[in-house]
Amino acid sequence: MRVFIHGWGFDNSVFSSISKEEDISLALPGHGNTIDSFEKATVLYSKLIKDFKSIEIIGWSMGASLGIMLTQRLKNITSLKLIGFSPYFKEAHDKITISAFMRTMKKDFYKGIKEFRKNAYHSEFNGEYPIKDIALSMLEEYINLDLREVVKNLDVSIKLIQGENDIVVPMQEAYKTKELNGKIDIFLYKGGHFPTTQVLKEL
Repeated sequence: MRVFIHGWGFDNSVFSSISKEEDISLALPGHGNTIDSFEKATVLYSKLIKDFKSIEIIGWSMGASLGIMLTQRLKNITSLKLIGFSPYFKEAHDKITISAFMRTMKKDFYKGIKEFRKNAYHSEFNGEYPIKDIALSMLEEYINLDLREVVKNLDVSIKLIQGENDIVVPMQEAYKTKELNGKIDIFLYKGGHFPTTQVLKEL
């Protein structure tokens, strides 16, 4: 069973070129739902997928972090494919860059999210916006979410899919993650924060 989890500001239509009817799509908090934290999402989704025999999670960015948290709870997750993942986003950029990004999002959320979508995705994305207050809260939580110790102790197949020109989660984050767990494989592609359909089909 494959489980898809999209990135912040998007929805699982980003995986439409490779997802199938039998796959499961999980939404980030505040994205088409009123879940308001990683912890609540982890508890809810763990119950939803706990009875499947074997699960592969394909998670993008913040969705990759949620996938890691689910793997920490469940024994039936055997494989992770993580796109643009950072184990500790607070150290992926300098403090000034992160503070400026948060100020922009709080000042004009909808303008900011449009710009973010342009930087994060390879084509125009016009999906529904997440719930503003929850989405901003999730950004704050994500920036401070430290999964480094969790990654160290994971004993499942992990592939990091990383864009060489990713400006949201820089390429060095993939190598930082591999340093935490030598079993991790890195797959680099020429592109930004999200791969093209051609690259997705190669995974």
